Amino acid sequence: MKKNNLRYLLLFISLIIVISLNACAVMPARQANPNNPIRTVAVLPMINQTNDVEAPAYVRTEFDKRITVNFYSNKPLKDVDQLLKDQMGVTLGSQLDMTTPQKLGELLGVDAVVYGTLMNFDSQITGFYNVKRVRAKFIMVNTRTGETVWQNGIGIKSETKAGSIGGVLSMAGSLKEATQKEEIPWVTIESESKGSFGEALGGALIDKVVSKAFKAQLTRETQEMINRVITTLPPGPVP
Repeated sequence: MKKNNLRYLLLFISLIIVISLNACAVMPARQANPNNPIRTVAVLPMINQTNDVEAPAYVRTEFDKRITVNFYSNKPLKDVDQLLKDQMGVTLGSQLDMTTPQKLGELLGVDAVVYGTLMNFDSQITGFYNVKRVRAKFIMVNTRTGETVWQNGIGIKSETKAGSIGGVLSMAGSLKEATQKEEIPWVTIESESKGSFGEALGGALIDKVVSKAFKAQLTRETQEMINRVITTLPPGPVP
């Protein structure tokens, strides 16, 4: 029992450290571009291709926080959602194809809108091979011209394997992803090997329980995905 309590304590401490590091993460120093005509941006509700109904809102919120780092003025998400609902009856990202970027820009009063699609947000636990995955893509569109001015996407995963069997399963999974020629690539940020099936399974289950209890599922993978995606976003004009 004491050993289990120690595991929970260590996982809790690790979770707090990860959250703290993400909260304090600083993007590389960049300079504003006064020639960029896009100053104001609205991040739209994301299209959800996952089984997690809460994940799109979480990923969208985290992405929206980073917009200002790139010198854009972002319209508050609650204002965006209220206007979309009241004026267009839109509450889901999948409904945005009923309108145009130009109409959205006029309604929201912004120079550009960001569309997003959440493709994966899940944990798969087998004991032999445990993986956490987040994958998404984003597109910024000029609301005056309808032109796509930026787009990027990536998948981030971390995995835990139990001995050689887990390694075989990992290789098989990687081969499957490679042969599918996915539009959005995967990047593995951590691959850890455990000595036994029980150790790998127990660690994965405890991590999932603790993460869910603190409502911080896939925090590390989400933050890493956004960090990598947003590095190619052109800087805005706001100093």
